[in-house]
This record gives sequence, structure tokens and C-alpha cells, in this order.
Amino acid sequence: MCPVESGGGKPSGPEPPRVPCTASPSSVECCAVRHLRFLASALAVLGGLLAAGCAPSDAGRYLGVRGIRLYYEVHGHGPTLLLLHGGTGDGTQFARQVPAFAQRFRVIVPDLRAQGRTTDGPGPLTYHIMAEDVVALMDRLRIRSADVVGWSDGGIVGLDIAIHHPSRLKHLVTFGANFQPDGLMPDEVAWGSTASAQSLGPAVRLEYQRLAPDPGHYEVAMNKILAMWRAEPRFTLAELHSIRARTLVAAGEHDLVRRDHTEALAHAIPGAQLWIVPGATHSVIHEEPDLVNERVLEFLGR
Repeated sequence: MCPVESGGGKPSGPEPPRVPCTASPSSVECCAVRHLRFLASALAVLGGLLAAGCAPSDAGRYLGVRGIRLYYEVHGHGPTLLLLHGGTGDGTQFARQVPAFAQRFRVIVPDLRAQGRTTDGPGPLTYHIMAEDVVALMDRLRIRSADVVGWSDGGIVGLDIAIHHPSRLKHLVTFGANFQPDGLMPDEVAWGSTASAQSLGPAVRLEYQRLAPDPGHYEVAMNKILAMWRAEPRFTLAELHSIRARTLVAAGEHDLVRRDHTEALAHAIPGAQLWIVPGATHSVIHEEPDLVNERVLEFLGR
């Protein structure tokens, strides 16, 4: 992975927040995704990587776990840090975090089930299934415990691991994670109630087909994700209160997750810290990489 220079800006005035363009000028259109397509903003990062001529990572490898062929990358040395990407995306969403984190950690970046370079399995997709995939990966790599940083869906997967496998996580950092489906802004909930794979737009399809083991599986995979977004997550306050990992709950000031919902998540987890990043959107890890990396590394060092 290599870092991408940002050409984006902050939202201003009453207009709805927009995903900043982090790719080349020719791919600005792909940076203007709205509604739940914020979760596909990794496409802007990927476009920048390609425009910059970055070669595919030589850190990638595959492992068979729980009936799927799971792709993951390993960078750096030290204590283990897992980076879990957002929905419809893949591990390259953390292109701006890996170089900084790998200086202090052994950074493991998987592509979650049915996304990126990882295959799908039978039946519906759930956050718990993806969490169990990650735990199985940890088992195969003989990782007893680790820190987790998750963006969006990845943060929800991190919450699931913290609830069901408390001994496996030391620190948990979530960016833009909700714990109930209605935790999103009302217009996002409305969009998601009728969205299909077609609603995600051509850029998401092209990126999936570029990486996926079975490019023809696009509509099946995306419709599984959309169905999951409509029905999940559904963590109870009691489950959140059971989390024992040191937790930082973060979101952008203009996130697609409601501010009060993010605050409720932080309040429900014992000792959790809350960080609302001023001026940022759901894509805060791309918009403010230096700020994010500094704050996360400081938190993980405690």
C-alpha cells in the first residue's frame, strides 16, 4: 500500500456533506457518491493509487477459513493491529493508515467476506459471520489478542468481536459505526430501504469486478450487504456494556451516523472515549489521515 495525496475539501454551508476527491481529477465523479455510497469512498483512494502508478502489494496472501478463501495483507512488525474496512470495500481503504501504523505494529488488513479479494459463502451476510471469520484468521495466525481499528462496517465487526470474544481484543477503535440500523441519518435509512446493487452505481461495480475472485458475483454480494444494512446491527445496550476492551468511538462531525447515536454508543461501553472530528464526514480516515493516525496511535499506546 502507498499513501495518496488528497485533493479534497470540506463541506460548507447548508449543503449535505460530500466525500472528498482523493483521486485524480479525471475521477472526480466517483468521489461524489452520496447516501450509503459513502461506504464505497475507498474507490477514490483506489483511483488515486492507480493514478499514482502504485503496484499491487506484495504483502498479500490467502488463507482458507470457515469455507471461504480470505485475502489479507501483513505489514510491519510488533504487536498485532487489525484494520477492518467498510462495507462494499476492501483493505485498501486504509492506504493512508498502514504506513504510519506499520512503524509500530504488525498490521494485518483482511478483505472481509464477499468483498475485495475474499470469496463469498452460502446464505446471508451478517456482521457476526464476518467477525467469526476474523477470529478464525486470528486463530490460524496464532494471534491470542490484538488491537482493532474498524471503519464503518469494520467498526461494527470490531464491536461484535469485542462482545463475543472479549479476551481477544485489547483496544478497539471505531469510526462511523452504528449499533442499530436506525442509527443512520434519516435520509440514509430511507435510501437503504429500497436500494439494490444497481443503486450503488457503476464505479462500485467496476472496482468489485477488478478485484473479486468471481466478478459475476457482484449483484449477489452487494444485495447481501444491502440486506444486512437494512436488518443489522442490533446490539443491545447490555451487550455493549459487556465490552471490556479499551474503546475509542469516533465519527465525523458530518457523519452519516447520527451524532446522538454515536454518543449513545460511547456512553454504553464502559470507559469508552468519544471523539467527534470537526468538519469531517463519514470518510474521516481519508479526509484527515494525519490527525486520525496521530490520535489512534496515541490511544493504542495507553
